[in-house]
Amino acid sequence: MIAFFRHIRYHLMGKNKTRTYLSYAIGEIVLVVIWILISLQINNTNEDHKARIYEKKMLTEIKNALAKEVAFFKNHLIGNRLQRSQNACLFFENYLISGAINRDSINYHFNGLTTGLQVTYNRGPFEALKSTGIDRVSNDSLRNMIIDLYEFILPRGAGLIDIYMNDYMSNSKTHEAELRDDLRVEIKNGKVTYLYNRMKDVDLKTNPSFLALLSWGSSGSKSVISIFNSILPEMEALITALDDELNKT
Repeated sequence: MIAFFRHIRYHLMGKNKTRTYLSYAIGEIVLVVIWILISLQINNTNEDHKARIYEKKMLTEIKNALAKEVAFFKNHLIGNRLQRSQNACLFFENYLISGAINRDSINYHFNGLTTGLQVTYNRGPFEALKSTGIDRVSNDSLRNMIIDLYEFILPRGAGLIDIYMNDYMSNSKTHEAELRDDLRVEIKNGKVTYLYNRMKDVDLKTNPSFLALLSWGSSGSKSVISIFNSILPEMEALITALDDELNKT
C-alpha cells in the first residue's frame, strides 16, 4: 500500500500538479494517522483482552482457594474439632447433673475437652495478584471486597482465635497436668480413677482443674464458633461476587 501511494505521488510531482499533490499529500497523512490510530486501537484491544484473561485467571484462583477454606472451616474446624469439644461438654455436664456416665466414652471426651486448633488459610493467590498490581481487578467494588477480606477480616478473625486458643492451651496444660497423667481412665464409685501413673481418685464434681477445662469447652468453643460465623458470610459473599464477575464476558 505504501508503494502504491508513493507511485501516485511521484506521478503527480512529475506532472507539476502542485495543488493536487499537496491535497494528496495531506490526504495521505490523514490516512497514515488513521492507520496508526486503528493499529493502536487493535493493539489496545489485544492488551485489554490479555489483561482480562489474566484477571479472570487470578480471580478464579482466589475463588477456588476461598471455596476450599470455607469447606475446611465448616467441615473440619467447626464440624469436627469444635463440635467435638461441645459434645464433650454435654457429656460431662450431663454427668455433673445426673451422675450417670458412659465409661467407654470417658477417654474420648476428655480428649475433646482439650482439643486445640489453629486457623490457617491460603493467601497465595491474593499475594500473587497483589504483587502484579491489585488494580488489575477492574471491578472497584470487587477489588475492595478482596482487599478487605484478606487484609482485615481474615487476619483479624484468625488472630483473635489464635490469641484465645494460645491462652487456653497454655492454661489447659496446667489444668490437664493436675487432672491426669494418662487419658485411659475408669469410673469407680462415681469418681474417675487413673489406671497408670497417679493412681488416685479425682472427684469431677468438685475438681477445679476439671471444672476449668469444662468451662472453656462450654463457653470458649462457642466464642470461637461465633468468630467463624462472622468470617464465613464475608468469605461466601466474596465467592458469590467472584462468580458474578467471572461470568461476565
